[in-house]
Amino acid sequence: MRMIIDRFEEDCAVLELDGGTISAPRELFAGAREGDTVEITILPRPEPDDDDSPHSVFERLRKKKKRGRR
Repeated sequence: MRMIIDRFEEDCAVLELDGGTISAPRELFAGAREGDTVEITILPRPEPDDDDSPHSVFERLRKKKKRGRR
């Protein structure tokens, strides 16, 4: 799925998708700039014991970001 980086807000990248937007951790887009097109691949949830799966890595980044806002 292709998305365009609309802007960066603090530690989030705001991505345009079909007229709407979604936010993702900015650190996933190191070196990217506003207006860049990115290709996003959505994978199924991994098995609970698979700590190196892309989903697990994304969840760790999301939780780390959430803890930092307290």
